[in-house]
Amino acid sequence: MGPHLKGTLMVAVSAFGFATLGIFAKYSYQMHFNFQSTLAWRFGLAALVLLLLSLLNRNWTLKPSQYLPALLLGMVGYAVQASVYFMALQHLSAGLTALLLYAYPAFVTLLEWWLEGKTPSKTTLFALLLTFAGIVLTTQMEGKISGLGIFLAVASGVWYAIYLTFSSRIIRDAHPVPTSALLSLGAALSFLTWALLGPGLNVPHTSSEGLLLLGVATIATVIPVIGIFYGIRLLGTSQTAILSTLEPIFTLLLGAVLLHETLAPQQFLGGALVLGSVVMLQLRQSYLRTRAARAEV
Repeated sequence: MGPHLKGTLMVAVSAFGFATLGIFAKYSYQMHFNFQSTLAWRFGLAALVLLLLSLLNRNWTLKPSQYLPALLLGMVGYAVQASVYFMALQHLSAGLTALLLYAYPAFVTLLEWWLEGKTPSKTTLFALLLTFAGIVLTTQMEGKISGLGIFLAVASGVWYAIYLTFSSRIIRDAHPVPTSALLSLGAALSFLTWALLGPGLNVPHTSSEGLLLLGVATIATVIPVIGIFYGIRLLGTSQTAILSTLEPIFTLLLGAVLLHETLAPQQFLGGALVLGSVVMLQLRQSYLRTRAARAEV
């Protein structure tokens, strides 16, 4: 198997893994687990596995000065995004929530425009227009969709863009697996505290509940984190980002098969516009990087 095919497979596996998160969340609600407990178990178990993998593979490249920032990013940035996403899933289908979250590259572009004064090109502006047109189409269902759910799903994308923008500036040149381990540990501490002080920590009492928590920690967290890392290593960031748009498509398929969720035709069109804008933005970034590299030669 060549490196390109292997990288493509790893990213596809990663996208599928991340796509299962919304499905696991829906099942956790059916089992009457509060989302604080589900996320505490998710991030706690994931942190343990990722820490063990980092130590076994000897790729712990985080500097001591990066420990606290990584933990705080997990406790605040990662935890807030996961909370808002899970709350959105209480009001919307898994597929629709995933599509709205995937507007985040547009928000990253807007943040860079605001923070760094990077004036968007015509192509970028067109991609942004596609994103917001897609959001409008995706959320139009004659009052049948929760306005609160839409707000939370879009807010999840906005916060994820903020998290990505600032985390890339705070933690640099560190292996993503140990970084993800500390981020997960920070998020686990936040949700554990929230659960204990609030609704209480749900503990699994049946094999179904145990398998649910194991699945959300491994299939929806550890496996996709590792898959995306190897995808970036083999394919590069831009190609990996484009292939990652498989995630909401997988979520739609899983929602239809496992939860019997459906979307109206205009919602599919809106979702296609959102994902098309992601591909356009990534292709634009890839072109700029290639041109910059050639100019240096």
